[in-house]
Amino acid sequence: MEYNSQKPKMVLPAYGRLVQQMVARALQEPDRQVRQQMAAHIVQVMARLRPEVARSADGPQMLWDDLAYLAQYQLDIDYPCEIQNRTQTPRPARLPYPGNTIRMRHYGYLAQVALDRMKTLTPDTPRYRQLMEKMALRMKRNLTDWRGEGIDNGKVARDMVLYTDGHVEAEEVEKTLSAQPQRPAGNQKPARARFVRRNRR
Repeated sequence: MEYNSQKPKMVLPAYGRLVQQMVARALQEPDRQVRQQMAAHIVQVMARLRPEVARSADGPQMLWDDLAYLAQYQLDIDYPCEIQNRTQTPRPARLPYPGNTIRMRHYGYLAQVALDRMKTLTPDTPRYRQLMEKMALRMKRNLTDWRGEGIDNGKVARDMVLYTDGHVEAEEVEKTLSAQPQRPAGNQKPARARFVRRNRR
């Protein structure tokens, strides 16, 4: 038995292995006229496989470009349009992937950035107080979405103290959270439980 992993790599997987085999057969055809007919037939098959491309304004151009690319520009025929050689086009540079280290993923990276900024603010100032309240509420909401209802305010307070290296006082955070109205309890399950249940189906 021959597996796909043992076969040559497909140049354009969107057209499948059969089209690639047809192109390989056309490359071996010595008669130029027969080769031309085979190329036209292959393009028709490609158009049926990708009707959205065939119906576009530049569909014929794209199909013949794909045919030439599948043949690695070795198919000697009379193309009805000017072929754009993709191998001569430089590939764009790879975008750098952000390698941010998140200490507690259920809070997210933005919460970590905001809490790092809190360490530069002076306590008992309006800006510090406003940011502390917003972050305490946001962190409790994120933790509730992850674990479910019944989150202890002390847990959020301890995490804020840990994030800010003691710049925030735990008692102040707990007092702020206790003064906020409680979110009505419901049957909503935490995100982690919903994820596990969905993937077990």
